[in-house]
Amino acid sequence: MTQQTETASGGRPASPLLAFIASPVLAVVCAMFCWGATTIVVRYLRDDAPPMGLAFWRNLASCLILLPFAIKPLIAQWALIRANMGLLAMQAALLWVGGNALLFLAMQYTTAINGAVINSVEPVFIIIFAALIFRDKFTGVQAFGVALSLAGVLFLISDGSLDRLLKLELNIGDLIVTVAYAFWALYAVFLRKVPRSIDSRALVFMLIAFGSLFILPLYLIEAAMFRAFKATTLTVSTIILLAIFSSVIATLLWNRGITLMGVTRAALYLHLIPVFTVILAILFLGEALAFHHFVGAALVATGIFITSRQGAH
Repeated sequence: MTQQTETASGGRPASPLLAFIASPVLAVVCAMFCWGATTIVVRYLRDDAPPMGLAFWRNLASCLILLPFAIKPLIAQWALIRANMGLLAMQAALLWVGGNALLFLAMQYTTAINGAVINSVEPVFIIIFAALIFRDKFTGVQAFGVALSLAGVLFLISDGSLDRLLKLELNIGDLIVTVAYAFWALYAVFLRKVPRSIDSRALVFMLIAFGSLFILPLYLIEAAMFRAFKATTLTVSTIILLAIFSSVIATLLWNRGITLMGVTRAALYLHLIPVFTVILAILFLGEALAFHHFVGAALVATGIFITSRQGAH
């Protein structure tokens, strides 16, 4: 997913253990596949694992797995990390609570395909927030592209029904997904404030550690008032796999890819996330593409194309 991509883009290569990946393209494609598969897994487990419980234990497991790789840069750069502790805490809240935890919640109510299509609008949110918060250049043509992309999202979450849209009879899951990607966009925008000299392993570890701390009360409330997390073979093995492949390995692969090919070129592969998600949703969840998916995706893609082309001039 994009939030992790931005995190891993700073600092030095994350781990020499990944040197066996000779091709940066292969590394990036594998990372995109891992993040696309995450949405499928969370959707599949919706009846077996409550969202906050899944989010919390995934984060905690990721912390434990990453710690041996992050301990050395954490110690070496602790003064720099401590000086930016407040910023890192805010970023972790945006990323893991506003982004990941809300996405896990949304998968209780909407399809993986809907989540994949809405994910495509995240660059639009980034452009909007960057213009509002940091006064980045924002032209009339970009505004048109943004409006077109947002229209695509509205078309999707209303299932293509103007009557449902006017009556605000929208899919709650799609609304939560949209809010989650808005938080991810805020995280990406504020990432420019994080010193790039912080080692990527230490940065990712601190974000995940803060995220575990912030999700903990939500997990406890969920367990006490709604649904408790049950440790079964399925849930525990899934958490371990998500921690290893979605949080740690995918982030390290992405970091290697952008180190070798550059951020701009590597960013083009982000569009593989919804592609992988849709394919996996059809194969493993039995979901089907509908007319409103094609229309919504076309509007979002056109808006992004207009916005990005204008932004490049």
